[in-house]
This record gives sequence, C-alpha cells and structure tokens, in this order.
Amino acid sequence: MAYRVATALVLAVFVLVVGQAYAQDPAAAEAPAEDAAPAETPAENAAVADSVAEQIVPDESAQPVTLLMMVRWGGGILWITLGLGFIALVMTVYFVLTVTPSREVPSNFARRVLTQIKSGDLRGAYQLAEGRDELLARVVRAGLKMSGHDRYVIQEAMESEGERGVTALWQKISYLNNIGTIAPLLGLLGTVWGMVLAFSNIAADDARVRGMVVAENVSKAMITTVGGLVVAIPCMVVYYFLRGRVIKIVAQVEAQASEVVELLTRGRES
Repeated sequence: MAYRVATALVLAVFVLVVGQAYAQDPAAAEAPAEDAAPAETPAENAAVADSVAEQIVPDESAQPVTLLMMVRWGGGILWITLGLGFIALVMTVYFVLTVTPSREVPSNFARRVLTQIKSGDLRGAYQLAEGRDELLARVVRAGLKMSGHDRYVIQEAMESEGERGVTALWQKISYLNNIGTIAPLLGLLGTVWGMVLAFSNIAADDARVRGMVVAENVSKAMITTVGGLVVAIPCMVVYYFLRGRVIKIVAQVEAQASEVVELLTRGRES
C-alpha cells in the first residue's frame, strides 16, 4: 500500500514538473522574438534616414538652383530688398538724366545773361532768368534782385540761394545712399533669422538628417545677404557717380556767380 502511494506521489510530481516546463517554453520562445523586434541592422537605419531625408529635403535639391528658387527661399525679407532695388533703379534712371551740369548750368543761358548784364540791361537779364528752374538761373535771379546794393548783400543773397539749391541736389541723391545702407542690413536680418531656424532643427534625433536640414537652412539664409549686397553695391556706385556730378555743378555755379557779382558791383566800386 505504501509502495502504491509513493508511486502515485512520484507520478504526480513528474506531471507537475513536465507541465510547468511545457508552459514556460512558449513564453521563453516568444521573449527572444519580442526582444529581437526592436533591433535593426545598419542597413535598415540607413534606409530610414534616407526616407526621412527625402521627406525633409524637397525634390528641388536634386535640381540645379535657379533664380526663382532662390527668390522663393529668401522669403518676405528678400522681396522687400528687391522692392528697394526696383525703387533704386527708377531713381538711378531719373537722376542720371536730370542731375547733370548741362541742365543745372546751361552754357547758352550763362552766355546770354552775362552779355545782358555787361550791356547794362539788368531788367532783360532778370526776365531771362525768371521762370527757369536751373540752379544757375535761381542764383542769378537772386543776385539781380539785390542789384544796387553793396557787394556783400548781393553775394550773400546768391550764396543763400545756391546753398538751398545744392542742398536739394544732395537730398535727391541721398536716397540712393540710404537704400545702399539699408539693403545689406535687411540681408543680414534675413540671414540671422534663417540661422535661428536652422539651429532650431539641431534637436533632430538622427545625426545625418540633422546635418542635412541645418546645411539646407543655412544655404537658404545666405540668399538674403546676397540679395542685399546685389542691391547695395550698384546703389553706392551710382551714388558716388552722382556725387561727383553735384560737386562739378557746385564748382561751375560758383564760377558763374562770381562773375555775375563782379559785373553787378563793378560800376558801384568804380
């Protein structure tokens, strides 16, 4: 009887051990599969990086960069800079045609007015200068208004009118200088803003994707600086060219005005 009981206990223990081992085998077989699932090979990592890069970098990057693409990349700041460039172009054409020594100091007018002053026809000389907008005509008209007064009175009146006219000329061409100064600053602003956006993407998980995004945004940011310099350099060149013209105009007006003063005061001093 005891033998039977012992045999039954041994069989029961054997069944429990075998059942427990059989129940643990599926869990042990599934555990490696679950652990192996997150593991990826280097080739899979590269494929994932390429797919993410394709989503971030547009198809335009595989094409040659065109002017239209650069303008689109530049954003609103570049459009403002180009607008200033268009305004500067219109001003350049207008100033080059109008701010000239031949317009402000017409040689034909200078000869005629000097001839009339020499002949003593001051009224005719004044009528000749009246209604004209040239700088020399305004200066001569101011001197003729003071004819009959002392030399310093005539000279002061002509100098005052000349200073007002020259100030107007400097004011005209100073707009080109202003645009040439503001355009690079706008370009710098666009570049700094683009750099801020570029470095905000450094938080990307994948190093390869992070480098591609930063490089792309930096290249786009530099476009605004290029646009600012493209606008500023021609503006400054034209400004200094017109500055030379204004200096030449001032010298010619001073020479003609000195001769007019001498003619108007010659009779009184003698």
